[in-house]
Amino acid sequence: MSESPWNVKHARRGTPRRLRPGGAQAERAPYHAPAGQRPHARLAGQPSRRQPPPQPEPARPNRQGRRAARADRHYSIRSVALLVAMLMLLATTAYVMYGKQQRLDALTVKYRIAQEHYRARANSGYLGLIEKYAQEYGVNPSFVSAIIKCESSYRADAVSRVEARGLMQIMLDTGVWMAQRLKINNYRPDMLFDPETNIRFGTAYLAYLSDIFSGSPVMVAAAFHAGDNNVKRWALNLAQDKKTIELEQIPTSDTKSYVRKVMDAYAIYYEKDKSTAPDRDGSLSLADRRLGPGQ
Repeated sequence: MSESPWNVKHARRGTPRRLRPGGAQAERAPYHAPAGQRPHARLAGQPSRRQPPPQPEPARPNRQGRRAARADRHYSIRSVALLVAMLMLLATTAYVMYGKQQRLDALTVKYRIAQEHYRARANSGYLGLIEKYAQEYGVNPSFVSAIIKCESSYRADAVSRVEARGLMQIMLDTGVWMAQRLKINNYRPDMLFDPETNIRFGTAYLAYLSDIFSGSPVMVAAAFHAGDNNVKRWALNLAQDKKTIELEQIPTSDTKSYVRKVMDAYAIYYEKDKSTAPDRDGSLSLADRRLGPGQ
């Protein structure tokens, strides 16, 4: 082969190049960390993990700092105790005000009911007849007024589904019996719509029931509503003395409700009238009995 420049250049390309010591293609010697030092993660072939910076040790509070911390705790406790006391005071005040409001509402309702009862009797114009026949037959006029208020609300033309008529809702057969008892001639059933006749019959019938049941307003009202025979049977079966039955012992709900209404109205009128009916033939006056509901 000639030593032409072309041949020399071609020969150099086919000859492997010698590596220089420490060159880029030389094999690198493994890295060994100095004794006591952790090898770098990247050099050791492990993923890099950044170490958190060292935290400074908390400073120990001195005596003044401890006193301040203790004072802060005491202040917090006192604040919580004061808040609890204020809440309890507010709750107590609200409870007391609620109770007063409830009592005031109850008194207001009671006052309105009483005024309605007074106006109904006053506007009817029948108070004179009530007092007249209550005095004649020895029955408390307050009780007669209560019966009229609960039976017809002072409507002289009232008629029930069982044909009870007038102010005190006298039944037809009771009207005939009372006319015979009072010796009224030429009696007719339509006479029960006459206020004076109706009040006279009803008051005389209350006096009759008062004699039977010793003036007990509960038993008289129950007998006026359900009949005296039923009340006698209830007393015989339910009363301890076989004679006197209390309101809560009445077995039928409609009669019990009726008697409760009568006793409430009786208390209202009696408080207004403050009157007592004279005793007749030694029987107890209705005015001497307990007036409120449930008695």
